Amino acid sequence: MRSLNFYLLATLTTLLAVGCNDDTSQEPKEEFQQFLDNNQYTRNGILRYEYVFGDGFISTGGQDTTRELTSMLDLKPGDRVLDVGAGIGGSARYMAKHYGADVTGIDLSQNMIAIAVERADKDEDKVSFEVADILTQDYPENSFDVIYSRDTFLHIAEKEALFKKFRQWLKPGGQLLISDYCRGADAESEEFKAYVAQRNYQLTTVKKYGQVLSNAGFASVKAIDHTERFSEVLRNELARIQQNKDDFVSKFSQRDYDDIVNGWEAKLERIQRGEQKWGVFIAS
Repeated sequence: MRSLNFYLLATLTTLLAVGCNDDTSQEPKEEFQQFLDNNQYTRNGILRYEYVFGDGFISTGGQDTTRELTSMLDLKPGDRVLDVGAGIGGSARYMAKHYGADVTGIDLSQNMIAIAVERADKDEDKVSFEVADILTQDYPENSFDVIYSRDTFLHIAEKEALFKKFRQWLKPGGQLLISDYCRGADAESEEFKAYVAQRNYQLTTVKKYGQVLSNAGFASVKAIDHTERFSEVLRNELARIQQNKDDFVSKFSQRDYDDIVNGWEAKLERIQRGEQKWGVFIAS
């Protein structure tokens, strides 16, 4: 969802293979960025997702799941938070408003960040946004108290290398919270294989995802299979869209409506088969 969420990453394999110190790394990054902003994350595409998830949000469950997940953290006023895949800024603003955190939100989509900046309150001084590629971004050691991300790393194969960077960026005792798409242990149907291949998803089981975090040096890792909650949220979102069909179509189009409804129904079918999972991961 926050971000790299939900869509085919046709150039990601190339991007991962290119060293960040090589000048050619800019080309695949820019290609991917253009792909995001010209396809899934056009302004219209972003706004139709916001209609589903709620004002300011582009991730599963919107403010409801943001409230639930941030309550699992020990956020305090003045904590520095890095929100990876921040989208249009809903979670960043929530953490600043409700916890007094100082939040840096980054996203590769220029359209996402443009909307996030447009929505910024003139007196808002605890949240900042920037266009950045997490694969090549760098921060000094001990920069953050919390790293937070929603449904962003599903495209990334080398998660362990990325999480090792996160460990360096976190202060001693710092916290990591991630939600992400995962797969069931026996996800073997042709439909699921096609779904994963089409989007170039790099999915693993909830248990293995937690092990990757442990391998990256994190402690007190909790890998929570949150699929039941995911299913509940999807059903609620689907029902709300169907109940407000005329309003949605008037703001967007029948094609947009069909895309959303068909996508949500397909996710629910994959969940019912035990193939698609949603994991929540907390570590320190």
